[in-house]
Amino acid sequence: MSKARSAQIHLTGPGKGTVTVSGAELHGVRAVTVEAGAGEVTRLTVELAIYEVEIDGEMVVTIPPKTAANLVALGWTPPPGQEVPGAATH
Repeated sequence: MSKARSAQIHLTGPGKGTVTVSGAELHGVRAVTVEAGAGEVTRLTVELAIYEVEIDGEMVVTIPPKTAANLVALGWTPPPGQEVPGAATH
C-alpha cells in the first residue's frame, strides 16, 4: 500500500499555478486532473514534462535535480549513492 500524501493546487490564471505534494512543490507540471466519483476515493493525476528514453547498451543515466526532487516527493526512493538536492524528506 502506498503512503498517503497531501496535495495542494494553487491556480493563478489560465494555465498557471503550482502543485505541492506533501510540502514539496513539483516542477515541470504539464497537466493536472482531479477525478471525484460518488463513493470513490478522489484521484489526483499530475502529468510531468518528463521525456521517455530508450537505452540499448550500458550508459550512465542522469536525472536532473528538479525531476529527482519531484520523484522523491511522489514516493520514489533514489538508488544508494544518488543525492537529491532540494528534495523534502517526508
